[in-house]
Order: sequence, then structure tokens, then C-alpha cells
Amino acid sequence: MGATSGLNPQQRELIAIGASIGENCLPCLRYHFAEAVNAGCTIEEIEEAIALSKAVKERPMKDIYRLAHELLERGRENAGQSTTQEGNRNANV
Repeated sequence: MGATSGLNPQQRELIAIGASIGENCLPCLRYHFAEAVNAGCTIEEIEEAIALSKAVKERPMKDIYRLAHELLERGRENAGQSTTQEGNRNANV
């Protein structure tokens, strides 16, 4: 990193751990975990970085599943309406 970085080595490695998790990069996580320890990060700080990155990473997954379930419900409601409409048409014949 450049000499003008405002982040200290611990901060950079904690950020790199989060980015590694975000990118699903196993070798990156192994590397940055070791570098974070070498830079003086505590296990508790690393654990916090991991927990934060997990929460950020899980958010889109939760949102997509919520939308999928909403669409299923709308589909069920629409299917129920079309069944009712078909029943009404058949009764009028």
C-alpha cells in the first residue's frame, strides 16, 4: 500500500478479511487471516470483521428469497383467481 494510506495495517487486514469473504476467496481469507494476526489484530477483532462481512453478504440472499416467496404467493393468488374465473364462466354456459 502507498505511504499516504490513512489505514493502519490492522485496519487494512480486517477490511481484506471482509473482502475475501465477500468474494468467496478461500486462499485470500487464509492469507489475510494470517496477516491480520501478524499485524497485531486480536481474534476478537477478526471475529467481528467476519461477523460483519457475513451480515453484509447474507443481506442480498435474504432479499432474493423474500422476493421469491412474495412472487410465489402472488402466483398462488393469481392461480386462485383464474380458477374462480373459470368456474364462473363454466357456470354461465
